[in-house]
Amino acid sequence: MKSKIKSIVYFFYGFWNFLSFLVLDLKKIRDAEIVCFFPYYHTGGAEKVHLNIVKALNHKNVCIIFTLNSATKNFQEQFKANAQCIEINPIVNKRNSFVSRLLKKSIYKTINTSNNCKVIFGSNAAYFYQILPFIFGQIVRIDLFHAFSKPDSRELEVVNSVKYIDKRVVINQNTKKDLLEMYARNNIGLEYYKVIQVIENGISISNRKFFAKDYSNIKVGYVGRWSDEKRPEIFLEIAKQAQKISTKIQFYMAGTGMKSNLDKIENAGVIFLGELTSNEELSCLYKDLSLLLITSEYEGFPMVIMESMVQGVISISTDVGGISEHITNNKNGILIRNTTTEEIVSDFIKAIEQLVSNREGMQEIGENAFQYAQNKFDINSFNENYKELFEVENNTL
Repeated sequence: MKSKIKSIVYFFYGFWNFLSFLVLDLKKIRDAEIVCFFPYYHTGGAEKVHLNIVKALNHKNVCIIFTLNSATKNFQEQFKANAQCIEINPIVNKRNSFVSRLLKKSIYKTINTSNNCKVIFGSNAAYFYQILPFIFGQIVRIDLFHAFSKPDSRELEVVNSVKYIDKRVVINQNTKKDLLEMYARNNIGLEYYKVIQVIENGISISNRKFFAKDYSNIKVGYVGRWSDEKRPEIFLEIAKQAQKISTKIQFYMAGTGMKSNLDKIENAGVIFLGELTSNEELSCLYKDLSLLLITSEYEGFPMVIMESMVQGVISISTDVGGISEHITNNKNGILIRNTTTEEIVSDFIKAIEQLVSNREGMQEIGENAFQYAQNKFDINSFNENYKELFEVENNTL
């Protein structure tokens, strides 16, 4: 009886939210030149990239459909300042198949019949691929992939959508390689390879002068979310062992999803700084840090590496994803082989010890990191590439 009542309540709640969508949000899609499908607006590297894309397109009328429930509202206002925003999670999370079908149909019909919409764009949003087969061919369809895990649960989605995609963007050569391997495994025709385009991420750079760091006390950071692929437990183990070697090394963590792990963080002697949401807070942290540790199992190319290198921070990272496309070992950072957990921890400890024992060498690597970031990471190239990508009239898609 209770489950029946619950399903009835869910039906009416979902239907009410759908009616609200029809009245308040459908016009946003109809008026947009570009409709984007993103999962979240909470803090994250992918979300920063999505926000930067939208900012690059602020000369266009952009509508963003957020498909999942965001853990925080940290980037919400910035997205709203640059685009019309819609959240459909209050409708789809009620798992009412009838209302969900109505929602999906209303979205793709509005896109197809709009006199304004020229492009739909999706990244990390499964809902985008549910919509794709119903979109008329005159609408340009573009997606973006940051990274692939091995194996990747999205492989079938990637393969099945290939015939609907006009341009497939990846953030580096490693992600392109992984995508091409996926195509080869699934016998995807060579004609689909030519629509793949690499657009590397960029960041806004305000500081143009290198300031030497004080290495009398070494500050080591982990900046990101607590998630399986980031392997924060490895960072904590490194912190435990390193602090036994020297009391002048202090470890810090900042990011999301960590509150349920505060005991582990404290027991490792690590200082938790909370979730830093503003560019100013992050910039202040990077100015204080000597080293940034990336312990991930897989990555695209982390935004935190780009942001910290601009402040002369030395990244010590597992050699995964596209990181080695920018980090040259012992020149502008340190690369660690991605082997067993024990070996990874041991190699990180050795790298930290070697750096701490050679202050002049640290200074040189830090300055090299700063110079590399200045030359390679400025957001202007990123902005121009995305502006050109979405200029459909001049595009040869």
